[in-house]
Amino acid sequence: MKVTISHTIEEREEADAVLSALRPLLAWGKVRKSNRHAPFLHIYLATKKPGKPRNSKENT
Repeated sequence: MKVTISHTIEEREEADAVLSALRPLLAWGKVRKSNRHAPFLHIYLATKKPGKPRNSKENT
């Protein structure tokens, strides 16, 4: 899953609050911040792909 948070410099505190609220809820693989597209700043969140569940009966 990928999530993008776009904000301006004035909204930085709210964006950081959203980021800190999301971190405990989901196990994020990557968090990347970018300021390429002025005047907006972006925070990109991406999770790792879930693996196949292991069945202990099949592995024995």
